[in-house]
Amino acid sequence: MKVLVVEDEFYARKAMIRQIKKYDQDGLFEISEASNGEEGWEFCEKYKPELVLTDIRMPKMDGIQLLQEIRNNELEIKVIILSAYSDFEYARSAIVNGASDYLLKPIDDTALTECLNKFVTQHKIERKEALLSRKDMATQYILNSIQESKYSGFIEKNMFERVFSKYQLGVFLFLHDKPRQEIFLTELEESCGSIMLTKIRFVELKPDMWILLVKPEGDMLFFWRRIRKLLEKEDSQVKMGISNVYGAKDSVLDAFREAVTAVKSRIYKGESLIFAKEIKQEDFSEYYLEKGIERELEQYLKEGNEGKTGTTLDKLFKDIEKVLPIRIECLELLYSQIILIYRRTIRMENHDKELDNLSEGFLKFDSVLEIESYLRRIAENICHMQPQKQSDELTNTGMDIVEKMSEYAVNNYNMDITIRNLAENVFFMNQSYISHLFAEKKGISFSAFLRMIRICHAKEFLADARWSVTDVALMSGYNDTSQFIRIFRQETGMTPKKYRIFLKNGGSENESRES
Repeated sequence: MKVLVVEDEFYARKAMIRQIKKYDQDGLFEISEASNGEEGWEFCEKYKPELVLTDIRMPKMDGIQLLQEIRNNELEIKVIILSAYSDFEYARSAIVNGASDYLLKPIDDTALTECLNKFVTQHKIERKEALLSRKDMATQYILNSIQESKYSGFIEKNMFERVFSKYQLGVFLFLHDKPRQEIFLTELEESCGSIMLTKIRFVELKPDMWILLVKPEGDMLFFWRRIRKLLEKEDSQVKMGISNVYGAKDSVLDAFREAVTAVKSRIYKGESLIFAKEIKQEDFSEYYLEKGIERELEQYLKEGNEGKTGTTLDKLFKDIEKVLPIRIECLELLYSQIILIYRRTIRMENHDKELDNLSEGFLKFDSVLEIESYLRRIAENICHMQPQKQSDELTNTGMDIVEKMSEYAVNNYNMDITIRNLAENVFFMNQSYISHLFAEKKGISFSAFLRMIRICHAKEFLADARWSVTDVALMSGYNDTSQFIRIFRQETGMTPKKYRIFLKNGGSENESRES
């Protein structure tokens, strides 16, 4: 962090700098000097130091006037006033104008240490809060550069370029159980020391994606391995892509895209930490979906012909296998095209505003085999959903989607069904959107609708003495018997065992509802 010493007496200024250097064993400070308040103010305007230690009595502009200029211009600079005069009026004036502290000359090492310790502690707290809240200007520049393709924030850019003359960007993709931000940043600070606040910026771009931008120094391989170790605590599963080193004038967006491509390249490398420099484009071939295969796949899906759909996918992935590895962008395009075919088949193509981003879905895969398995499973689901003989084609409306969801629940109630599973693997739509749509059209949530179907079937199974309560739970779609008993009691007012006794004693379904 930048520290400025403003003192008109040459030897006093040099002595103060020596004292600060003696304190700064970790090399936390970048110390500059000015011989009067006017020079000090010019430095503050241009470089915006974090801390200024200034004498009070100086020519041209005194310390109080310098402090007033800093406050009037709303610069976030801590100011410590130094004076040989113990007059209370000086101390009072300094405090009124917002000085952080007041030290009397000659300044002994103990007093200076206490003062600087207080500043460093407060600075760390404020910087950590700024990192978490994204108020830091360099952090704002990183975030806006990625989210806005034509972003040009002049002030933020200047601040970023002053701090990061060069940088390397890491993208962290969490597959499950990410650590808490506060815990990670605290551990990062403990691991990295002073560079945490001066040469690193953190951004949570999405709930499952973090970004760390670092000013590279020394062995960066060792640094990123240390970060991976911190992130993988508590069973977090993280994939990391690291960009090449960029200069300040280069594009943060380019570095981000490069790091994301590195993350996606784990499909071939099978590693959790991948550097962009390891990906040589000449090692990859190009592959594009043939029109004939595209037409076949769409035709067989519409017919609900699972056999021929599977044969078409066999042919497609055998062709891909012959030319692997193919360029990541080609593989991602292929995946997106097939997903679009699936959407057209179930007539969801007009819901683009509610659909999840296709390229984001691609990030979840660890291998080409996983992509193939996923696409095959979805194709099978679509074939099972297609009406066998239905003269009236369904219209592409919200009610159409709701009815398909209802039908799926009725036919698969004994399976592990969740709204997320339907969104990602059946309808390829945003989870919140179809959840809201179902509740709006049906007047009941999807989970409540599914629970109603399961309990209805459970009652039928309980009427048959051959099945135990555990059997009935499994047959009704509950893997946890205790959960089944609890939900059954909530819905019927009695446990499965009591319900079975109730039926045995001649009770009817209507009576069970009344009771």
